[in-house]
Amino acid sequence: MVPALTFEPIEHVYTLDGVVVPSVTGILRASGVIDFSGIPDATLEAAQRRGTVVHQAVHYYNESDLDLESFRRDYPDWVGYVDSWIAFRAARQFTPILNEHRVASRVRKVAGTIDCLGVLDGAGALLDFATGRPQDVSKDLQTAAYHLLLLEWGHDDERLADFLLKHPVVRRYGVRLMRDGSGARIEQYRDPLDVRKFVTLVEAQRIVAERRGELAA
Repeated sequence: MVPALTFEPIEHVYTLDGVVVPSVTGILRASGVIDFSGIPDATLEAAQRRGTVVHQAVHYYNESDLDLESFRRDYPDWVGYVDSWIAFRAARQFTPILNEHRVASRVRKVAGTIDCLGVLDGAGALLDFATGRPQDVSKDLQTAAYHLLLLEWGHDDERLADFLLKHPVVRRYGVRLMRDGSGARIEQYRDPLDVRKFVTLVEAQRIVAERRGELAA
């Protein structure tokens, strides 16, 4: 089956085989695992803007396509986060392979975007970046979800299949980029139950949606 996964960035909408499906972060927000309800709108919007810009910069840096000096001029308050990643890359043996790579599951009807797949200390690694605390956005469950989708989508995606063939074991990490430019902090997630927890959240929301549909009928 040919992959048919599209993404509309402005509305943040994934479409799988012509049908809109929830995102990994959408599932976590809807379940309450990620909860920003107590944060003022202006603060939240500023944080989201920062995260988007920094993620894009890291993406371009990993692909050797970032004009760092222009970024320093345009985003002087945020360049430290990029410097943090650069410092990490200089200190650790990490090679990025795939950046901002979309994945999906036809079984679970969910999609998402992996920040970075690469090789860290000689082993396959799935990295998810944060400009704040990774635990505030449940990076453990996010990375578990992306790993689940990675394994399924790899059957249809040649680049993922090649990565998995070379690196059948993929470790999961949350990466905190530091504003002061010091080396990024990483945390490895090892709990095998993380995947089951995410799948439970997906199934719970499916049940709720079905019941709401029955009541509306």
